[in-house]
Amino acid sequence: MKLSKKGLENVCFQKKIIIITLLLVIFSTLVSAATLKGTIYNEKLDVENDVLVEINGQKYLAKEGTYQFELTSGEYTLTAQKGLIIVTEEVSLGEGEVVFDLFLLPSFVDEDELWSDTDEQLFTEVEEVKDRTWAYYVAALVVIFGLWRIIKARRKWGSLSKFRKMHKAEGKKTVEQHKEEIAAEPGYIDEVVAIIKKNDGRITQKKLRREMLHLSEAKVSLILTELEHKGMIEKVKKGRGNVVLLK
Repeated sequence: MKLSKKGLENVCFQKKIIIITLLLVIFSTLVSAATLKGTIYNEKLDVENDVLVEINGQKYLAKEGTYQFELTSGEYTLTAQKGLIIVTEEVSLGEGEVVFDLFLLPSFVDEDELWSDTDEQLFTEVEEVKDRTWAYYVAALVVIFGLWRIIKARRKWGSLSKFRKMHKAEGKKTVEQHKEEIAAEPGYIDEVVAIIKKNDGRITQKKLRREMLHLSEAKVSLILTELEHKGMIEKVKKGRGNVVLLK
């Protein structure tokens, strides 16, 4: 039975619709080919449960300490919150699966503030007296001290842009990557022990972080955990932070 001309046109039209639909499905699959997932850890580097994770308007309650989002390629801001602790990370997604672990750590010191400390206003108002010579001496000493801090910081960490890139790369590493690096490089543990000894065997974890800005908070916490397991240090809770004691 032969189809009429109109019937043939309808068949061709239906075929075109099917082909276009298939192409749209394939295209949408390719565009939405980015999967972001990870595990959330607390300051003891244990998996943290019941954390609210949000990205691009999507919210997910990570009851078991893990999360997963299906997204398109692009730049995103990932936020995790539990109680008063909020962590925000910038994530870049391409095609495929991206593993990005989050660390719910108490904020010790903002690195940018540490740098700006060296550039802060170094002069203070001096009480007016007849002989102000001593005030100029004090101001000169303060300036010299400030310049010394800047030079020391630049020699230790390099330029600010280089430091930020290095610190950002450190923050993206997983717990397993940190553990592998610590195991492969004993110098990390030796460095921490040397810093504690330099401070008479007693140092706050906040101050230790200031001394080791080139490492992420997660890696410093892992090093301290390793030293605790070896019985070399003891951590004592003090206020919102910890005091590290060398045994």
